[in-house]
Amino acid sequence: MITCCEIALVLGITNVISLAIFAGYNVNLSKRTIELEKKNGKEQKQIDQLSKELQIKKMFLPKLKIIWN
Repeated sequence: MITCCEIALVLGITNVISLAIFAGYNVNLSKRTIELEKKNGKEQKQIDQLSKELQIKKMFLPKLKIIWN
């Protein structure tokens, strides 16, 4: 017959294993989050640079139209 101590031992081991799996998943998720934040930072810099270039072109476009007319 299975005693309550044996059941508690099995449940305890199962709990430790599931916590280890969960902790490993969180570590991988944290690494992925850091990678994505770095990538997002680079992309945001590119967007800012392109926005500045676009603003400069919009400033000079009316002047160019006057010259061409």
